Amino acid sequence: MTKKDFNVQNGRLYSLLETKDYGQIVFGCPPGIVKDFIRSNKPIPSKYVILSQTFCDSLNNFDFEFIVYSFLFSRASVSTVSTYCLAHQEKKIRNILNETLFGPRFDQLLESQASKLLNEKCLNEKNKNNLRSFLKKNIIRNKKISNLFDNHLRKHSSELELKCHIKQLIEEKILPKNKPILNLGIKSFSQKLTKIYLQCAQLQKEFNLFSLAKEKDRNSFISKTVKFHHMKKSNICFVNSLKNKRKQLKLQEVEPGIFKAFEKEKERCTIKINSTISRSVKSKRKPIHVPTFGATFVGVGSGFSHDKQNSSVIIWTEGKGIMIDVIAENNKILINNGINKNDVNHVFLTHVHSDHDAGVLENLLEKRKTNLITSRIIYESFLRKSQALTSLSRESIEKFVKFIEVKPNKKIKIPGFKNTFFEFDYSLHSIPTGRCKVTFVKGKTKKTISHSGDTKYDLVKINKWYDEGSFTPDRKNGIIGFIWDSDLIIHDVGGGNLHTDYESLLHLEEKVKKRIVLVHQNDKPNPNSQMRYVIDGETIALIK
Repeated sequence: MTKKDFNVQNGRLYSLLETKDYGQIVFGCPPGIVKDFIRSNKPIPSKYVILSQTFCDSLNNFDFEFIVYSFLFSRASVSTVSTYCLAHQEKKIRNILNETLFGPRFDQLLESQASKLLNEKCLNEKNKNNLRSFLKKNIIRNKKISNLFDNHLRKHSSELELKCHIKQLIEEKILPKNKPILNLGIKSFSQKLTKIYLQCAQLQKEFNLFSLAKEKDRNSFISKTVKFHHMKKSNICFVNSLKNKRKQLKLQEVEPGIFKAFEKEKERCTIKINSTISRSVKSKRKPIHVPTFGATFVGVGSGFSHDKQNSSVIIWTEGKGIMIDVIAENNKILINNGINKNDVNHVFLTHVHSDHDAGVLENLLEKRKTNLITSRIIYESFLRKSQALTSLSRESIEKFVKFIEVKPNKKIKIPGFKNTFFEFDYSLHSIPTGRCKVTFVKGKTKKTISHSGDTKYDLVKINKWYDEGSFTPDRKNGIIGFIWDSDLIIHDVGGGNLHTDYESLLHLEEKVKKRIVLVHQNDKPNPNSQMRYVIDGETIALIK
C-alpha cells in the first residue's frame, strides 16, 4: 500500500478521495459540483459523504439533488448512487427528492389550492380540521371524481362541461352524505371546491407525463436509486472494497469538515474540506446601465452546462429589478456583473429545482428579506424543501419571505411598482413550474417580456398527450400559447425529456422567432440558429 493509493484532490467546498480498492469517494456536495466533474471530463463518482454541517457561509453543501439527476439522466456509468450520512439526513434527502423529482402529492396540491378556503373567516380551528378531514376522505381519495375527470378528458370535453359534471357529482353524491360540512357557512362551496379539484387534477395529469414512479412507489424508487449508509457513533461509516467484500475503509469525521480514513485502524489519509467561500469579485466592473424596461441575463445555462451560469434573468422596470430564479452565489455574481443587489428585491420563483432556487435559500440564511412572486402550490413546495434543507420552522422561514401570490391567467400590478403588471401560468414540466409575462404600460407605451420557465414545448408530444386524455382543450391551447405575443420571448432550450429541444421551435412564424432569445442552454449554440442564443451578463433593452 502506497500513498498513491489514497489521493486527495480538493475542490471548492468538497474533496475527492481517489483510491485503488474503494473507488472514488466525494466529501461534501455543494451547488455546481456536477459541473466541476463535467468540466474536468471526469466520470461522476457514485459515492458521497455528507458533512455533519451542511452549510458553509450560507451556501448549501447538501445539494445531493443534482447528483441524483446525473445518475437518472445517463450522465453516470452506474445506475445507483451511494450516500454516507447521518440517519436524520436520509429523511431530509428523501423529502427533498420527493419534492424535486415528483412534485407535491395530490393531497399536498389540493391543500395548497384550498388554503383560501381553509382560511375563510367563518371557520374556527375545529372547523378547519373538519374541512381538512373531509377533503382527504371525500375528495382526494374519491375514485368517482377521478374517474369522471379522466373520462371527460378522454372525450375532450370542454372545461365548462367538466366543471358542470364535477360540481353536479359533488352536490348530488358527496355533500348530502356530509351535511356538517354544509353547515360551515362557506359561500358557493361546491363551486369553489370544483375549481380547486380541477386545477389540482390537471396539474397531476401533467406531472404524471414525466413521472419516474407512481405516487405510492416514490420512496421505493428513491431506495433503488440511492443506497443510504448511516454514520455510526462518533460519525463513523464504512466503505466496502470493490473486490474484497471483507475489506473495509473506515471514514470518521473527527471535526466538522475534517475526515480521517483508516484500514484496520491504520490511518491512511486526512481529508479536509475547505469551509470558506471566496467573496472576491473578478473585476471592478462599472455599474450596468439599467434600462427603463429590459432584461439582464445573469446566467443562460442548464444545471449541466459547465461553461455557463445556471439560468437566471433580471427583468428591469421602473428602475428596479424582478429576478426570475436565483442561482447559487447570486449576490457575488451580481457584483461581478456590475449590478447592485439592492436594486433587485423581487423574485419570481419558477420552481424548486436547485439550479433555480439555490440563491433564494442563500438569501434566507443571510436573513435578507425577499419579495417572492409565485403560485401558492410552488410556494408550499419551496417551504417544504427549505424546511428539509435547513431544519428551520415554517414560521422562521416566512419571517424573511414576503409571499406575493399569483394565479393562472390573472394579471396583477406588482406591489411596489406603478406601471408594471405580471401574468402567471403553469408551464409543462415534471414538477409545478411557472412561466410569466411582465408588461410595462405608461401612456401610449406598452412593452411585454415573457419567460417560458422550464418547459417541454413539443407540439407532436403535446398533441399526442392530448389525444390520450392528458389535457382539457383549454389547457392544451394554454400550453402551446400564452407567451408568443410578447416583444421579447425568453425560452428554455435545455432539451432532453423535461426541456424544449431547439428543433421544436422551428415551426414558429419568422416574426415570432425574431423575438425569441434562448436560455437554459445545455448544448453548444446551433451555428445556424434561426433564434438568438444570449450569453451570461448580456442586457437587452426594449425601452432604453
